[in-house]
Amino acid sequence: MRTIRAKITILFVLIFGFTLSLFSTALYYLDARQTAENFDLGLSNDALEIVSAIKSAGDLESRILSNQIKYPIIVNFGSKRFVQIVSTNRQILIKSSNLHDASLPLTTQVLSLALTRHQVFETLSRKLHNRFWDSGDLRLLTYPVIDNGATKYLVQVASSTATLDNNLFELRLLLGFAIPLAIIAAAIGGYYVAKKAFDPINRIVRTAQTISAEHLDKRLEIGKVDDEISRLSKTLNAMFDRIEEGFRLQKQFTADASHELRTPLTILLGEIEVALQNKRTPEDYQEILRSAIEEIRRITTIVDELLTIARLESGQLTLQKTPVRLDELLLEAVSKTSAYASRRNISIHFDVKNHNAAQTEEVYINGDRDKLLNVFMNLLDNAIKYSNDNTSITVIEEIQGNFVKVDVIDKGIGISDSDIQHVFDRFYRADKSRTDQGQKRGSGLGLSIAKSLIEAHGGKIEIQSTLGIGTSVSVILPRGSYGDGNSLNS
Repeated sequence: MRTIRAKITILFVLIFGFTLSLFSTALYYLDARQTAENFDLGLSNDALEIVSAIKSAGDLESRILSNQIKYPIIVNFGSKRFVQIVSTNRQILIKSSNLHDASLPLTTQVLSLALTRHQVFETLSRKLHNRFWDSGDLRLLTYPVIDNGATKYLVQVASSTATLDNNLFELRLLLGFAIPLAIIAAAIGGYYVAKKAFDPINRIVRTAQTISAEHLDKRLEIGKVDDEISRLSKTLNAMFDRIEEGFRLQKQFTADASHELRTPLTILLGEIEVALQNKRTPEDYQEILRSAIEEIRRITTIVDELLTIARLESGQLTLQKTPVRLDELLLEAVSKTSAYASRRNISIHFDVKNHNAAQTEEVYINGDRDKLLNVFMNLLDNAIKYSNDNTSITVIEEIQGNFVKVDVIDKGIGISDSDIQHVFDRFYRADKSRTDQGQKRGSGLGLSIAKSLIEAHGGKIEIQSTLGIGTSVSVILPRGSYGDGNSLNS
């Protein structure tokens, strides 16, 4: 009973049962009303026929009108009708033979209505009268015969309602059996329909239960009809694709992190083991320690970058956003990387490009100054690392409406088309041989962290590169205003 299938079946049965009961009740009362009207119409027609028969029976009507009938005339009107003709002073003039010694009642109220030319219908309860009929109640019509605008005599026609009551009883009995049977049939049919409707979902559940970390390649079957089940399967398959991709990236991340950490640890271990094998001079030990320190710093850098990525993905890295003047930030990044660039005779040029003279170089952004400084230093570090000697790097700040764009352009070896789509992947280096020239080795995490930090500031980062010519990295950030009476907008 806790399943959706059972709940839908119960709800369907309740709605169907209520609707069927309401319809059956309305049908019963409409049928009872129509049958009663037809029954009364039959009495009225009988009264008219009796009046016609009296008028065509010679001097009978004249005797009735002149009140010459001293004793009731007994007439056989058939066994199904009780007939009585009464004068306006309640004298019985003619009555049917099946009344025997009884008579049809005529109350003062009915007489008053009949004298005002109204035909009156009554129902005589079998419980309240000494019955001269066999069964059922007695339906009585008092019909006034009008002559010259006045009521001359009354025709009373009555008939037992036993047949009418039996017909209504049979209808109630039929509905009493039919409604429960229909509800039972609806419950069975509803359960079957619900089962057929939920069979695809059950298949989805069974298939989903077989999908685990070891079997992420399984997918749900998609039907040929584009219905709700097919759309659900497509949605779940897309979710499984994302989960599989997440597991793949996690495994790759773990493997790459292990590899990146293993290399400096192996170097560090090897150098220490070699140093311990033989006695060495203090200068040799100092050189080994300097090399060990370099590897330890590399390990520390990798761990710090991994921690930064973990905090970014978990939302635990809080950005301390303040108004930051962008040109000063970029000049600081250029200043801190210039010494590294000068070793290879690489110059760094900074330029501000505006659309018109009214725009100022003092462009502010709302961001975490330290995090943004690390981003631009990382971009300049990469530009220096992969630039050719005796070349230049250009940093351009350009206002673009409500955004500001920063381009870092180098004239280095560039990135191939097949590699450029992976440059933001963790631990990815487009050309691993490029670090074999005595340059500083990177962890392959810098651009991934830079992308995450720029997106956390509401911006985006893009790369365009031509192999053998150079690379251009574009950072686009939302602008803000900072000054007297103005607030920073992001």
